[in-house]
Amino acid sequence: MDWCCIAVVNDEAVLRENLAASPAVMAEPERLTLLRDQPSASIAYNAGLDATTARICVFAHQDVYLPLGWEERLKDCVAQLDRLDPNWAVAGLFGMDLAGTHVGWVWDGSQGKELGGSFETPIEVHSIDELLIILNREANLFFDSNLPSFHMYGTDIVQTARAAGHGTFIISAPVIHNSIPVAGLHGDFMRSYDYMRRKWWQNLPIKTPVTKITKSGFAARWKDFRRYQVNFPNRRKINMARIAKRPDPKKIARRMGYE
Repeated sequence: MDWCCIAVVNDEAVLRENLAASPAVMAEPERLTLLRDQPSASIAYNAGLDATTARICVFAHQDVYLPLGWEERLKDCVAQLDRLDPNWAVAGLFGMDLAGTHVGWVWDGSQGKELGGSFETPIEVHSIDELLIILNREANLFFDSNLPSFHMYGTDIVQTARAAGHGTFIISAPVIHNSIPVAGLHGDFMRSYDYMRRKWWQNLPIKTPVTKITKSGFAARWKDFRRYQVNFPNRRKINMARIAKRPDPKKIARRMGYE
């Protein structure tokens, strides 16, 4: 299969212990394009697209581990998508279906558990989690370079694809997202959120895996406040080094039966 993997890097240790340790990447390291010191995810990913001619471009977080055999799963899922919708453009591993329900299959480190479960047929979605995005180059799509920071670009590329008449799906190819908890959705996240509110005003509301984009913006701001209060009520007493410690993704993949 003609594919590549593209990642933005700001922590070499996290990269080394997760994405770079994935069997598919270790077997063929030339497939991996690493982008450092980037101003935004969209600008970085467009640079990654410019650097490859591969048909299937996998944009993965540096803390994602691709289990042994994942490349074959991807190949099978791409074949499924080609049969189901030859005009498909974007696929992901976790997101929101057309009814606004969470769908997919992934192990999530920030929650310390598996989300979703196995399914047979790709599921049509209107938003995906940015942990891993699969782009079909034949759709000739690019990320919005004006979208600030490193958030909401998964929802944006899906909305862009759907506006152009392309299919967008979740596929059954689980990975380990070896992430850590975050205090809230403030700062850069809200700047990306407000950009999306303006850009997709006519499509609102849009449910994403972590919040809802609304015309008022109140839903996300309230959820941000509540998330901070629940997860970090006494932040001065929290051992942040303990929270930031990530488990061995290979052990999790074996325990979950992903490899």
